[in-house]
Amino acid sequence: MHPGIKSWKNLVIYAFNAFSIPLFLKTLFLPWRMDRGAGAHLTFIEKIVFFIFSRVLGFLARTILIILGLAFTILIILTFPIFFFLPINISTDYLQNLGSFWASLSYGDTYNLNTHGQDIVGSSMQKIYGKDKALRMIERGLSKETNHNVLLVGDNGVGKSTLISYLGRLGQSGLSFPGVRNHRIVELTLEGLSLSDFDKCLQEAANAGNVIVVLENIHAYEMLYERLVPYLHMPHLGIIATTDLSNYDQVLKNHPEFLSKFGKVDISETNAADTLLILKNQARALKISIKLEALQEIVRLSDRLIHNQNEPGKSLSILEELQTLGKTITVEDVRQIVSDKTNMPIGEIGADERKVLVELEVSMRRKIVGQYEAVKDVSKALKRLRTGVADHSKPAGSFLFLGPTGVGKTHTAKILAESYFGRKNAMIRFDMSEFALAGSVNVFTVRLASVIEEAPLSLVFFDELEKSNTLIRNLLLQVLDEGRLTRESGREASFKDAIIIATSNASSAEIIANPGIDKKSLINSLIQSGIFAPEFLNRFNNIVLFKPLDQGETRKIASLMLDEFAERLLEDKKITLVITDALIDKISAAGFDPEFGARPIKRAIEEIVENKVADYIMAGNTGGSLKII
Repeated sequence: MHPGIKSWKNLVIYAFNAFSIPLFLKTLFLPWRMDRGAGAHLTFIEKIVFFIFSRVLGFLARTILIILGLAFTILIILTFPIFFFLPINISTDYLQNLGSFWASLSYGDTYNLNTHGQDIVGSSMQKIYGKDKALRMIERGLSKETNHNVLLVGDNGVGKSTLISYLGRLGQSGLSFPGVRNHRIVELTLEGLSLSDFDKCLQEAANAGNVIVVLENIHAYEMLYERLVPYLHMPHLGIIATTDLSNYDQVLKNHPEFLSKFGKVDISETNAADTLLILKNQARALKISIKLEALQEIVRLSDRLIHNQNEPGKSLSILEELQTLGKTITVEDVRQIVSDKTNMPIGEIGADERKVLVELEVSMRRKIVGQYEAVKDVSKALKRLRTGVADHSKPAGSFLFLGPTGVGKTHTAKILAESYFGRKNAMIRFDMSEFALAGSVNVFTVRLASVIEEAPLSLVFFDELEKSNTLIRNLLLQVLDEGRLTRESGREASFKDAIIIATSNASSAEIIANPGIDKKSLINSLIQSGIFAPEFLNRFNNIVLFKPLDQGETRKIASLMLDEFAERLLEDKKITLVITDALIDKISAAGFDPEFGARPIKRAIEEIVENKVADYIMAGNTGGSLKII
């Protein structure tokens, strides 16, 4: 269609609706500022006078406005030749922003609702991307003959409030569905609202005839459900309620009768393309100077690294933080902000981090005796992660440590977390014996998803995996294969920046009996015994064997443990512990046990060293040097 003719057509339709001509014709003889509850306190004669006066006033006012609207519409119709020859472009979006005139004169006042609620009118800069289907469903739901109530279900940040705000602008424009056209969208603040005020507000909204009431987080107000039901049936009142996925499942589904009064509209996250369009529009609205590649980096990094929030909310929050910089935003600015928010290194590897990565294997070997294969493999995984060459559809690295108790499986994981992540609490430990029952699956899922959302760059440690329920190991297949975990609500937690280490003592007897056993034979034994399924074992990047400690390795561990204790003693008590070869030999001899590994060494240090240090302090000694023979 010719752009001028299309603009002229849009303007004619707008003029007819903007002056609310159809509405005024329909309500021509109704009272002025109609209120279905007005006049209840008046006498019979006063009611008659009020009735006649309000209707005459309403008739005169609406007649004048109809005449003005028709005159304006005819004027627009007569300008057709101008639009035909001149390249005038007037879009429906532009006309919607202008709104309609005087439509509220056909409806009643809402004094209490105005006190306890807030009108929602969207900004003229506001646009909807990726939510057109949801918007149409909301408009249709509010325009139904019965049960014209809508429940928006979606997690925080997916755009529920934006949709409601945009709906408020549509309601003022007169160019929307009947159930929204010329309607006010009013959010009622439920917190702290008395029951009597609650009833007054909803009754006023129903009497006014042009109000859609918004009830945010309806799951938090179960005590109001029964009280709310009569209002859900009222012909002149629409209600929009909101909730999130988890509370929809856990709270609202327990009230099927109440839920049946609403049309459910699922609000999902926006995709990357729509999120980018939203960021562009928001940057324009906030007058933020930002390069396109910086906006693209916001979308990329928020998708990759921020997993406990949703799009477009998480990207918009980054943009708002960048606004405070007060300059043209670059890609490096985006990376710095996201790095600060997530505590994750982003971008080029700095000199300090490069040094840590290069020396990581050597550094770990100083603190770990034997088990060099495990040290080498986890070091390589971290280097792949930080250089960006890792397969980002899976965890950064996944390892299964097989071996007897006390040989260093847990210690290796702790040293890795401390050496690279810089903090011991970077290792998130799960004692899998706590999840042996089938009923523990949901608890495990919630805990695992929660901790990884809080700290996506972590080492997740599953201790004694063979003791967990088979259902949980099946659940971990998705984590190992796809780098994500799906909750019952459908929400996903990402493990794509995590290192996963699981341990198992299931093969201990065979390894102790035959320290030279090869990995393949041991894995076949685990599969044949039914402890682990082959498809589960195949999901790990590497399966690492931890062999029993020999006497030489036991002596090295004893030396390391004594050094750690001496360092702590000097720092806390200012006492210097003299460590001799004789003391190391004594500890290693007392602590050597092929079946229990290094654990007896700690007990030997407690008995031979720590008890004597305690006696030394109890004797009144402070500081000084102590030699134990």
